[in-house]
Amino acid sequence: MRFILWLALMISVPAIAQKKVTVSGYVQDAQSSETLLGAIIQNRMSNVGTTTNSFGFYTITMPAGQVKLRCSYVGYGGEELNLQLDRDTVINFRLRQSTELSEVVVVSKNNAGIQATGMGVIDIPVTQISHTPSLLGETDVIRTLQMLPGVQTGMDGMAGFYVRGGNADENLILLDGTPIYKVDHMFGFFSVFTPEALKKVTFYKSSYPARYNGRLSSVVDVRTKDGDMRRFHGTASIGLLTSRVQFEGPIIKDRTSFNFSGRTTYVKWLAQPFMEKDDKYGYQFYDLNLKINHRFSDKDRLYLSAYRGRDVMDQDTKDYPNRFGVDVGWGNTIASLRWNHIFGNRLFANTTVAYNNYDMDLYSFDHSTWDSGNFENIDVTYGSSIKDWSAAIDFDYEPLPQHSIKFGGSYTYHTFVPEVVGSDYQKKGMYEEPTKETFLLPKRPIYANDALVYAEDDWKIGDALTMNIGGSMAMFRVRRKTYVSFQPRVSVRWQMLNDVALKASYSEMSQCFHLLTSMPISMPTDLWVPITENIKPERSRQLSVGAYYTGWKGWEISLEAYTKKLTNVLEYKDGMGFMGFSGNWERLVSMGEGRSMGLEFMLHRTVGRVTGWLAYTLSKSDRQFSKESGVNGGERFPFTYDRRHNLNLVFNWKAGKNFDLDATWAYYSGVAATIALEQGYIVTPEGSKIADYVSNRNNYRLPPTHLLCLGANFRKMLKRGIERTWNISIYNAYNAMNPTLVIKKDKVGTGQQYPKLNKITILPIIPSFTVTYKF
Repeated sequence: MRFILWLALMISVPAIAQKKVTVSGYVQDAQSSETLLGAIIQNRMSNVGTTTNSFGFYTITMPAGQVKLRCSYVGYGGEELNLQLDRDTVINFRLRQSTELSEVVVVSKNNAGIQATGMGVIDIPVTQISHTPSLLGETDVIRTLQMLPGVQTGMDGMAGFYVRGGNADENLILLDGTPIYKVDHMFGFFSVFTPEALKKVTFYKSSYPARYNGRLSSVVDVRTKDGDMRRFHGTASIGLLTSRVQFEGPIIKDRTSFNFSGRTTYVKWLAQPFMEKDDKYGYQFYDLNLKINHRFSDKDRLYLSAYRGRDVMDQDTKDYPNRFGVDVGWGNTIASLRWNHIFGNRLFANTTVAYNNYDMDLYSFDHSTWDSGNFENIDVTYGSSIKDWSAAIDFDYEPLPQHSIKFGGSYTYHTFVPEVVGSDYQKKGMYEEPTKETFLLPKRPIYANDALVYAEDDWKIGDALTMNIGGSMAMFRVRRKTYVSFQPRVSVRWQMLNDVALKASYSEMSQCFHLLTSMPISMPTDLWVPITENIKPERSRQLSVGAYYTGWKGWEISLEAYTKKLTNVLEYKDGMGFMGFSGNWERLVSMGEGRSMGLEFMLHRTVGRVTGWLAYTLSKSDRQFSKESGVNGGERFPFTYDRRHNLNLVFNWKAGKNFDLDATWAYYSGVAATIALEQGYIVTPEGSKIADYVSNRNNYRLPPTHLLCLGANFRKMLKRGIERTWNISIYNAYNAMNPTLVIKKDKVGTGQQYPKLNKITILPIIPSFTVTYKF
């Protein structure tokens, strides 16, 4: 009996000594009540810490007793509480913006970057996006991404990007958790994201969280502002190309808020005075964002998000007796409803239902009308769309201080309409019977079911080692064919020394969509199509290692190396290409393998009046197909955007309270292109003739691209608390004549023809200005 009492006492004493308490809550801006994503919460006495999730919620478990809890966030003054805790507690932090820290323009690295378990993950605050000079003064998310290591650009000036040897359609881009299929305007020169609507952008190029699925190369998670719950305010901007407006405020103070932003261009109206009387050309685009946020209690919040963006282009030309033209419109419509609920102090849930639609409609006509009443009319219509209905539930659970677990699932119902084609022909002649012919290709939608379950655990093993291990099980069913894949994800971080950390990660991704395109620029006729019975899902396997140093005060240094293997990648067969119709597209392509490897270096200044970074990427990417595939005779060839050297410099100088200067300089090796560099005579039954000769695919390298972009901001406080900012920017400041296109012209030689290549530059030096009023 005494032994039993002694044993019970020995068990209970450690249990009492090891009693744990959990603190949870939200971190918010003290003025607007906007939640802060990636804020750090740390117990200074035990050195246990955590960060807020994508909705500003945190939970941290630690020993009961005396705690010194500190909350901090980039650009805000920290808050510290000394507490005696003996039970679970809810604490909501309200941080105030710091005058000193607001001068820092920096890529935030709180729940991403060096301190996180994962690697190749960067948080990009809106302040950095607004301080990256770009084309015509349009601050742009994609322009900032293009300045990071491991990211390659497409054509000069375009908003497309290629990550670690992947295609442009291999980037999963999310707007408040919902995928968006068309992310650019004006044929790729600008992205759809209005900077005033944004709250935070997180970029993943490796160590993908298990909840992300469906693309091979990267994830861009874009979050928009919730809206100020306490006061009304906004901004209005007027530039050479676009005007923008943003307005936010409370609907019910401290309960319900809204955030609205809009952008439109007026190119159409500016160009009309310079057109011929009988020629009318027009182009415009717009973006609308609306978000409503309602707080039922500290445990329940509801978010309604909506986005609508569209491009419209038209042409109407008269040349008696003819009149011809085209009207085309394309864009995205997205709506999502999200409910956050806290089940106790350790379990957070987010439930989302969403609708997403991308569509394109084209109408062209060619009409001829004579005075006698006779006519000949040809009308053609063309359209395509992809529509998603989706539902998802995600859980954040912290059962123990050493474990942070995320798990959940999602389901999406896809409707693909690759194209709807119709034509109408009418004719009435003086001595002919009226003719009418109508053709309509019936709509043949393709339905697909897409499901995912996932789980991951961020596990702290001792003081120096952390591991994130997890994976997802994905199912994609289309046309009675079901594909199932398991995608493991593992990341390890070892704090080797106080200032030195080593990381490694392995990720597998699968993709069940393809973008059919043959153009180097983004076109509205590009079509999304799903995998088929014959075309298998693409797959990537990526291994990354890295070393990180933070011992130099105010600086961070990182070095990452990666190798990536791609299977079932698609390429058009030799001589084939996408011509705007998806019929029999499977016969035009072949499946093969790809590989990519690289070394990425980043030197990053994080504090002070002068901030920025230097990024260098050394990489190689190629493709190989079987001899029977009809692609390059089975020989290995470089990927189109295999830019061997990539150097980026970002410079931000806060010169004073009312003036700052920004600059970027970039150098890229030339892209690869397939050009017939030789011509000769071939013999046919009809005789000999001259023909192009291509030695191998992507046999020609364009010259390198390099350019300097400058931006300056001049601020002034006006009456009634209005702040005015003049932005003056220069794209391609020293007028580098970078090659955008290469056109081959034949030059006849002796006994053989040799081509002459003309390089065309479409973006020389371009100055611009924007004036913004903040009220």
